[in-house]
Amino acid sequence: MKTLLPPNSTELERKLAEVGKDAFDLPSIRIIKDIDHVPSQFLPFIAWQKSVDYWDDDWQEELKRKVIKESRDLHRLKGTPAAIKKALEPFGYEVNIIEWFEVEPNLVPGTFKLEIDLIGKPLNSDTTAEINRLVGETKAASRPVTDIQFTTNSPVPVYIATGYQRAVTVSSYTRSI
Repeated sequence: MKTLLPPNSTELERKLAEVGKDAFDLPSIRIIKDIDHVPSQFLPFIAWQKSVDYWDDDWQEELKRKVIKESRDLHRLKGTPAAIKKALEPFGYEVNIIEWFEVEPNLVPGTFKLEIDLIGKPLNSDTTAEINRLVGETKAASRPVTDIQFTTNSPVPVYIATGYQRAVTVSSYTRSI
């Protein structure tokens, strides 16, 4: 038997190692590695293990699995404009980031604006709070957002005002196709 026990291990330690040698070959251990086949009741624990920054038990199971799978890539990108897009992507939003130097007249150096298309999803205070939270957690701490513009194709026009960091007013409007 191959073992990692030191040569001076006791007989009890060797017997315990022998008894437990097949523990990691159990199907229950192997299935946890495959996020698509993990029973749904284990998803919150795997999310914690994979350092998922934010978890909501009310999300659909498919979204939970997607967030777990993408957690590692998101941590690699954290603090970049791509991280903001990737954080909002699982929710089906289209995000356009406008850096301070891309507009005339230029914004304050180091700042950026966001244009978010909700693609037909409703805009309400929960959606706004979730977007603000995701943007705040993924952007670089030294890069303030000056403006967030929401676009939605919901059948009812929605106007909402929200403050973000420097108390900037943000509005949403219905766009016709």
